[in-house]
Amino acid sequence: MKIFLYQNRIFLSLYLLFLIAGGIIIAMFEQGDEILYFNSLHTSFLSEIFKRTTQLAEFPLMVLILLVAIFQSYGKGLLLWINSLFIFAGVQFFKKIVFADQVRPSVFFEGKAQLDFVQGVEIARYHSFPSGHTATAFALFFMLSILTEDKRWSFLYFTLALMVGVSRVYLLQHFFRDVYFGSLLAIIITSAVYLTFAQSGFYNNLRWKDKALFK
Repeated sequence: MKIFLYQNRIFLSLYLLFLIAGGIIIAMFEQGDEILYFNSLHTSFLSEIFKRTTQLAEFPLMVLILLVAIFQSYGKGLLLWINSLFIFAGVQFFKKIVFADQVRPSVFFEGKAQLDFVQGVEIARYHSFPSGHTATAFALFFMLSILTEDKRWSFLYFTLALMVGVSRVYLLQHFFRDVYFGSLLAIIITSAVYLTFAQSGFYNNLRWKDKALFK
């Protein structure tokens, strides 16, 4: 565990700062205040940026990124796929079973405030907690950070994951708390998957794990 924490100290240090700052935000402000604040910042430029950013955690780009990993090594691709499956299962369990009654901002603010929705974005109404896009992004980019030897890439990976989380609030799809706990779920599951599976004899004995397409 100590080796794991040390090797991934850049990403995890950045995430710890996010946890602290996010915890303060959740404690100090009422749910929905962040939605109204971000809604006041809407511009056509930012809307276009966040529409594109949120797609980093959607199926087409996810599959592309996972396929690219296979070009590096089958083992890395396998870890990314397994992690993605666990994240999907965890998010759906909490979203559809444990917190099935949690509504999205579009429902929360009905009759309370006039929101500026981003054109071209289909707005969800229910199953708000936790944010699946955020969990997917943090799981993907944290695992990529773990598997990348040059840890300077961790700054970019963390920034992309965080941008996906911010996009979910900006696009009125989630409250900040959904993003906060979605990211936490991703970090926990990704750490568990790597420490359990990647360190196992089964994985390390796979003869083809270090091979890759066209290599």
